[in-house]
Amino acid sequence: MKKIYGFLLCVFMVVPNVYAADDTARGVNPADNLTKIEFLPQLRAFGDSSITSLTLKYDHAIRGVFGVNAELPLLRYSGHGTSDNGIGDLTLRGRAQHTWGRHTLIGATEFLFPTATEDTLGEQQYTFDPILGYVYSFGHNIFGALVAKQFISLHNTDPDIAPDINQGQYRILLGYISGNGWWALADPQVWVNFETGHQEFAAELELGTMLNKTTGVWIRAGHRLGGNWRRNDWMVMMGIRFMRF
Repeated sequence: MKKIYGFLLCVFMVVPNVYAADDTARGVNPADNLTKIEFLPQLRAFGDSSITSLTLKYDHAIRGVFGVNAELPLLRYSGHGTSDNGIGDLTLRGRAQHTWGRHTLIGATEFLFPTATEDTLGEQQYTFDPILGYVYSFGHNIFGALVAKQFISLHNTDPDIAPDINQGQYRILLGYISGNGWWALADPQVWVNFETGHQEFAAELELGTMLNKTTGVWIRAGHRLGGNWRRNDWMVMMGIRFMRF
């Protein structure tokens, strides 16, 4: 996994000298409905524990209005004197969107399946996760978005080690996409655990660039800001996206 991080970082550093895009980057704005494949290596840390993952994500656009995607991570958990490796939970999602003028409304339905090969690598339950998003284009280069997502347990396969999930994630995205192929994105978030009444505040920043008209790479970092719920302390993720136009 360390080799993957190093490779992506080297690619990201040399990209600005390789390519200057004629068009703005695509796949950054949530309103971009594209068919694409993404590889997402990530490191998340919380206390003395950490999870390293490599997620494969496939997104298929249908008529530019509908879409489906699937995500499956390979994970390594380290902490509390133990270390586990294996497959994580499978996520499937369907979406639809409508655009009028500068506005785009997006609705999606997501299901999580407990396919993890170890207890430390998954949620041990089936979840139903409705998503509602609104995107506004301030112009050719700047967009803003409001995204709300709810995580709801449908069936808990092991309630003795994993409590039922009833959580919300609320995000405000603000992105800038340059005319020569790079982008910057701010992603402040509020997480709410409705089972306990606890909240967590976090923020993530992303910086990316295009390798060519159909391939982009980026790095994203995030940190916990506060609250009485401790989900994660910090995270760093790199990604590469292959798009079909």
